[in-house]
Amino acid sequence: MKQKPETPDPQYNWTPGADAQTESEIDTFFHSPEIEKLKELMCDLGQRLWQRAFVDGNGGNLSIRVGDNLVLGTPTMISKGHMKTTDMCLVDMEGTQLAGTRARSSEVMTHIGIMKRQPQAKACIHAHPPTATGFAIAGIAPPRFLTPEGEVFVGEVGLAPFCRPGSAEMSDVVGRVGTDHPTVMMIHHGIITRAFHLEMAYWRMENLEAYCVSYLAARQALANQKEEIPQISGDDAEYLSSIYDWMTARR
Repeated sequence: MKQKPETPDPQYNWTPGADAQTESEIDTFFHSPEIEKLKELMCDLGQRLWQRAFVDGNGGNLSIRVGDNLVLGTPTMISKGHMKTTDMCLVDMEGTQLAGTRARSSEVMTHIGIMKRQPQAKACIHAHPPTATGFAIAGIAPPRFLTPEGEVFVGEVGLAPFCRPGSAEMSDVVGRVGTDHPTVMMIHHGIITRAFHLEMAYWRMENLEAYCVSYLAARQALANQKEEIPQISGDDAEYLSSIYDWMTARR
């Protein structure tokens, strides 16, 4: 019988209440085939972020929740385009480093701030895509209902006020905004996205940047005509919103 086509589900699922506890258990878990595969994914997506110029210098960070109290993350002071699997870190949900030879990023606490409040946040990415970050610097979220992709994958963009990077205040403020918004613009800082899995968090980052670029192009195209940018409306807008709700509930 021909196999029925299916959509892969790349999210990491753990057994509740079964987190590694002892130093030996944590070390075994940290080097298990399943976690090594996630480390490879983080390296791959880090390179894609770097190649797209979404991260500069040692900026940006990635994380995946891998237990009730365990988060896999990228380290501080490293180019996301040149990471190796041996660079990754494991922390608990209070930010205490449990495994890894490189120090964890202080900004993993912002990811954890979202993860603590939103069970759907199994993965987060923070980056600085230039155009979207320009909107964040201006404190302006792009308008909705301009493209199907923007509405389905991004939806309403949250705005979080500026806080000192890595601070407890930033973790709290962005965590609250990120509870209801899979994509958040951190004013004067950059973008953070969340999803059920890391690939989707990356797609949301790409979608937001493309959406902001397209919006500016539309503004420029209509500049001499003094017309407002038309939006998708009516039943079509409701349809796209329903797909967004389905996507955020599953992905």
